[in-house]
Amino acid sequence: STMKMACLPRCFGGQKKHRKAVDGPVADINKDNRNHIQRHLTEYFSKDELRVLGDLAGRVRVVIDSSLPDTLHGTSRVTFGVPLAVVNPKAPDRRYVILHELMHHQLDELGCPSLCCTVKGAEPAGSWLRHTKFQNFVRGLLVQIWELIQHSRFNPMLKRVFNCGPESARDGEYRRYIQQSALPMYGMCGQQGHLMVRKVAVAAHIATCMLEASTKVQEEFRAFVKAKFAQGAEMIALGEKMYGYVRACDVELLQLSRAEMDSLIQEMLGNLQSILTVLDTGMTVSVGPVKPLKEKFNGRCTTVSEVDFYAAATVSVNAGGFGSATGDR
Repeated sequence: STMKMACLPRCFGGQKKHRKAVDGPVADINKDNRNHIQRHLTEYFSKDELRVLGDLAGRVRVVIDSSLPDTLHGTSRVTFGVPLAVVNPKAPDRRYVILHELMHHQLDELGCPSLCCTVKGAEPAGSWLRHTKFQNFVRGLLVQIWELIQHSRFNPMLKRVFNCGPESARDGEYRRYIQQSALPMYGMCGQQGHLMVRKVAVAAHIATCMLEASTKVQEEFRAFVKAKFAQGAEMIALGEKMYGYVRACDVELLQLSRAEMDSLIQEMLGNLQSILTVLDTGMTVSVGPVKPLKEKFNGRCTTVSEVDFYAAATVSVNAGGFGSATGDR
């Protein structure tokens, strides 16, 4: 949460070397690729830039990890209470990856919920959810949608204040898919999986591109989808609908009052509800209110929203569910 959620927490062995903080960004942040050394943000950003990030800027540590898969530019996790921004040294824009992971930590600390998803009753006949495992849908596609919604609340600010964005990373990712003529289906099915499942997965890729890739790559990717899939035009139309429900905004989260932050989170959950409805699962989707968790999920999330899928004839009741095992970003 990846910039894709595809990474499980891993423990770092060995001693942590402590380096004294330097006064300003080092000359070339892409030169030093030593793994697993915790670095201060002052090595990457000026004091002025760090002001907008609040006290989190002093607590987050950057760790380079060359064992991350090529497709994963970075991830964020909390280890022994320390929020980490873990960066793949191959990432095209290191500063953006660090900021991206830092913003995920910031959202968590401000009460952005984890999602607890449950199916109440059986998926009805004709529902495309029958052609994939619900758990794979949640851990793959649903998590990606929630990620995109979160990104839309911080990418415009990162562009304005730090002049960097997700385009270089997303462009590389989508050009690679085009070259390989294959698209990952978020773990829901294979390249030859059920048509409706593939339609939903490809539509999510279109929405991702529209939100986070450059205009040029968006055009290349649309052409690729049209050429590769008989249902290409429908997939693009669904992706555009999904995109239309994500409300990007330029906001400095730390400047918001508690009430404003709560309403921002409510709007994000509203975006999620709209997208899950437009995906036409054949089930009623209910995105519940934000509730406090007794203990942090993955050492970081303090709240949860229960997302229930139920056959229209049944009544939703509060019950347990499962959280995503891949809770990292």
